[in-house]
Amino acid sequence: MQYEVHWEHTQTKEYNTHGKYATFEEALQSICDWWELNKYKPHYVRYWTRKARTIVDYGSHHMFYYIYAIGGAK
Repeated sequence: MQYEVHWEHTQTKEYNTHGKYATFEEALQSICDWWELNKYKPHYVRYWTRKARTIVDYGSHHMFYYIYAIGGAK
């Protein structure tokens, strides 16, 4: 299984794919790494999973990250 990170701005409909990762932890860390690289510190981070998609809410009200579980066992 792999994990793919996406970002969406729900007001402007901007949508980006950030990359694929071998584990969920690596996918989540990639988001934190991007924040650090861009000197961004969210006030809070919470996430929940529904089906094969984890929604990452970081306090912006209109912008979210999504981590999709893709593929299956080899």
